Amino acid sequence: MKALPLTRHDWHGDWNYTLRPEAYAQVNDAPDPFDQPSPDLSWLCQPALTGLPPQEWDTLITTLATLHEAQRETHLDKRRGHRPRAGHTGRRPILTLADRLLAAVLHYRHGLPQIAIADLFNVRPETINRRLRDIRELLATAGHDLHPADRQLATLDDLFNQAREAGIITTPEIKTAS
Repeated sequence: MKALPLTRHDWHGDWNYTLRPEAYAQVNDAPDPFDQPSPDLSWLCQPALTGLPPQEWDTLITTLATLHEAQRETHLDKRRGHRPRAGHTGRRPILTLADRLLAAVLHYRHGLPQIAIADLFNVRPETINRRLRDIRELLATAGHDLHPADRQLATLDDLFNQAREAGIITTPEIKTAS
């Protein structure tokens, strides 16, 4: 109660108070970029894992972003019973478009099981299953195929080992105070 500004009223004695909550400053009110992977998983975008040079990755993400918006609007239009939408509403997606594409690369290119991908992205396997289905439709519409890699992965340890062998740093270095 000490943190809130307080107004004391003497209408009914000493017990009548009005708390005046004040708006707090937002730490970050900018929306997360939908075309970027989660910051702690950006190492997955390396060409050694995706099989795509950075320019092709960026082009594919741009193409999929356009297709995704059309797919989303069609889905929402059907759910609303073809009523017009009143602006952007709803919560932020758990997985960005880049995260979804990375999940598809790990599953379709490297054969990593959906349960392992769910653990990596810290979501439920059902979420990965739905997002893989959505991204598969987008990839088919874009005319892009994910070709299987020479080496298939069965566990997250296999993924981390492959990344280490390719010289990819998977965890940020922790700097100690000295």
